[in-house]
Amino acid sequence: MQSKKERGGAFADGEFMRRSQTTILTTLAVIASLLFMSQFPAVSNVSNIHPELTEGTPPPNTDTDGDLIPDVHETLFEEWMNWTASDGREVVLQGLDKNNASDASMDFDKDGLNATEEFCWPYPANCTAPGFPRGLTGQLDENNDRIYLDPRLSDTDGDGMPDGYEAYMCHRMGGFDLVAQRYSCPSFDPLNASDLTLDGDNDGFDVDRDGILSDSERFTAPEEYAYGSPSNFTAELDGLWCHATLPEGSILKNWPFLPSGANATFHNLLDACTSRAINPVGEDLWLGTDPLLDDSDRYLWDGFSVRPLYPSFGDGIPDGWEVHFGLDPLNRSNALEDPDRDGWDTNRDGGVSSDVSRTLTALKVGEALSTLEEYLVHYDDGNTVYPGLKSTLLNNGSEFSTMPLIYDAPANTLAVMHHDIRSLGEHDGTLYAMSKYGVSVIDHDESTQSHHSLPQGVLLHDGFLAYGEGSPYAVVMGTNIGFGVAPLLADGTLGSIGTWSWSLAGPIHAISPLSGEDLNLHAIGLGEAGQGGIIEVDGTATILSTFDLGAGLKSALAEANASVSTIQHGLAGGTTFQLFVGTDRGLFIVETASARDEAVGEWRFFYTPETNPIPTDVDELRSLPLGSNGNPAEIRDMVLDGPSSSNAQVLWFGTPSGLHMLDLNDDFIQHSGLFVHPGVEGKLSRESNSIHSIHPTGD
Repeated sequence: MQSKKERGGAFADGEFMRRSQTTILTTLAVIASLLFMSQFPAVSNVSNIHPELTEGTPPPNTDTDGDLIPDVHETLFEEWMNWTASDGREVVLQGLDKNNASDASMDFDKDGLNATEEFCWPYPANCTAPGFPRGLTGQLDENNDRIYLDPRLSDTDGDGMPDGYEAYMCHRMGGFDLVAQRYSCPSFDPLNASDLTLDGDNDGFDVDRDGILSDSERFTAPEEYAYGSPSNFTAELDGLWCHATLPEGSILKNWPFLPSGANATFHNLLDACTSRAINPVGEDLWLGTDPLLDDSDRYLWDGFSVRPLYPSFGDGIPDGWEVHFGLDPLNRSNALEDPDRDGWDTNRDGGVSSDVSRTLTALKVGEALSTLEEYLVHYDDGNTVYPGLKSTLLNNGSEFSTMPLIYDAPANTLAVMHHDIRSLGEHDGTLYAMSKYGVSVIDHDESTQSHHSLPQGVLLHDGFLAYGEGSPYAVVMGTNIGFGVAPLLADGTLGSIGTWSWSLAGPIHAISPLSGEDLNLHAIGLGEAGQGGIIEVDGTATILSTFDLGAGLKSALAEANASVSTIQHGLAGGTTFQLFVGTDRGLFIVETASARDEAVGEWRFFYTPETNPIPTDVDELRSLPLGSNGNPAEIRDMVLDGPSSSNAQVLWFGTPSGLHMLDLNDDFIQHSGLFVHPGVEGKLSRESNSIHSIHPTGD
């Protein structure tokens, strides 16, 4: 047996080994914890510092001077600004100071808004009041950056209107949202420069009579604000273009008056009004025209004194028209004046009686051609001219769309080269618009287009598509220098200008294919007083030959001294080739297949006020309306029509008096009746029957 000592010794050895293992495990745990803690940054000891011993650095978003404008905002605009005005005056504007509370109520830039109002925008000036429900002031721009009104610039967005004026106009238009307690301005936004070309009242002057007010023709809001101001007017030095009699403002709060007290929304506008206004008519008001009213005349000079018109406005003439002609858009009295003295002494009593009233009846009684009457002549009962390529659905008399010009159209928008369209051709959905300066090829189905300019100095007068085996292969053109032929490529576009073929036959006004040739295409082109020729074009769109006109045709046009406007050639009644030549003096017809023979034609009708051996004959034509002074025999357009291209039954032609039809079988001319346009809204306009173009619908 083992002794007790031996057993005890054995117990002691096992306990020693267990303690050694525990020590190793504890050591490993401590090392692991140290490695884990080493991954964290060091933590400084915390100590207490007395407030009086700090450096005074404020926490973010503080208001050091207590003016309720955050320091961060005042720091943003703390830099002083200076520049030289257009007349050499120095402009020096101080910035904001976060240590000076007085600048919150200052209007350094004289735009009618103090620093607090500019900080708060688009919220009202009380946005700094405790408990006012608002988000961040200012607004996000297109780059998602927050922008604010600049208290050092009178016109923050640079659109020509001071910030205070735009804020006033925004409020006037109902731009204040009572629920959101902020301004939302679709126009007159002092942080959006798009108002630069704004003409909300459409009172500009359509100088070119195209029915569209272009940017240069608009009488824009900035122009209306500044109307009458000196050319060297600088808002930061001169203030707002308004007149005030401080300290009180107007008791009226409608345009153009600037109210004060409880009626005023922006209380600093009056103080910012300029002192440079000379003899202003009225007080406590804006001095320019009204950008929301197309006719702003607000006073009348009766020969003795100036009388305000409020609440009446206007003289019947839009502001932009008056400004364009140097008249005063604020003075109603000049509507009845005749400054250029172009009236007419109707009763021959030695004097021209004045217009005494703006009514249409009174204007007719007066012999003077007053300013208002001259405007009404321009206005023309609302009729206007819309040039260019237009499209509309048949039987839709009120809606149409105008195709823009290529240099003025947005990307991927179908357009044309020029508004002066001389001829149109179409094949399988592809349109060939032949304009004054070139040809636009437009595929509406594929929304593709190509544009082909004429050489410098060449002007297109007329043109048509040349067909072979049912498809077009060339564009044949009559120009101011002669004939031009452009080949068509497989995709329908024109070949490069180097592949075009030319015949310099002199100015060609009208051009048409001749139907009497079986092989190559022959085309006739005519101009002034017998000038012109005939070309032969092969299948590759090349001009092979140029021929002289037949002697009979040439001499007849020369004798009449007629200018050709349109040509048609075809089988009349399916039996005889006839050439129809429409001119500014009548219709000439000759039986010929080639136009190169000696055939002598005749004038179906003819008229000219000049002395001419050809007798006048217009008995078959519709008479011109009363008051018209055009030529009743002038032909603007002609179209042969019948069951097929080789069997023409009638010739349609249009004159200043209306639509006419020449029956080729029975040889008589028909007009009036169903051929007369009934007018618009019950009014028969003489212009509605002045025909310029004809297109048979096939019905």
